[in-house]
Amino acid sequence: MAEVDKVFKAYDIRGVYPEEIDEDLAWKIGHASAQFLRSLLSGYERGQASSNRMVVARDMRPSSESLAKALIEGVTASGAGCVDVGMCDTPMVYFAVNHLGSCGGIQVTASHNPIQYNGFKISGLKARPVGQDTGLKEIQRIVSTLRRMPLSASQAPAVAVDLWEEYRKHVLKFFKAPRRLKVVVDASNGMGGRMVPAVFGRLAGDSCTSRTRWWRPASNSSSRS
Repeated sequence: MAEVDKVFKAYDIRGVYPEEIDEDLAWKIGHASAQFLRSLLSGYERGQASSNRMVVARDMRPSSESLAKALIEGVTASGAGCVDVGMCDTPMVYFAVNHLGSCGGIQVTASHNPIQYNGFKISGLKARPVGQDTGLKEIQRIVSTLRRMPLSASQAPAVAVDLWEEYRKHVLKFFKAPRRLKVVVDASNGMGGRMVPAVFGRLAGDSCTSRTRWWRPASNSSSRS
């Protein structure tokens, strides 16, 4: 069973999967985040369909897909719509929140932590980060009151959207190479291994390749939280 008090940090939520972070907690975080972020909407935004939905994405950790699925179910169970942008890097989530005009987004990731960890990075309207002083404490409070419910036919819709082309165009607006460059990228088993070829691959042609491999740490290896 997930330990709620232990996994809520100053700026995100993270812990060891499945002992500290699991699908039940993911569902509750999705529900609580959507509930909180929609409560911040006012005026024109409150009546817009785009504002009443959230972006969800995930990194390449083995546990991320199932956690994202439960997270989406929690979001839609709250009455909010959901846009699943799939496996991507965290900056793409920030782009998606603004591009789609949603009330916020959640990336399933534990950032630099080893493979056995996972977690959630939450952002609000206009991709503003959500930390303890900007809503994470309130989300934690809501999580502690929730009980996971089964899927219902009345849940809000969830759609999968591919935004890689739009993201690529956005990033390349800021890219101006003064000359031909040879660049080596160490993605460190992270999402850069997918992002770099997707965004910059056409510039490099066939010479842009990605080699990404997860290394599972030994059971007695140390890790950072």
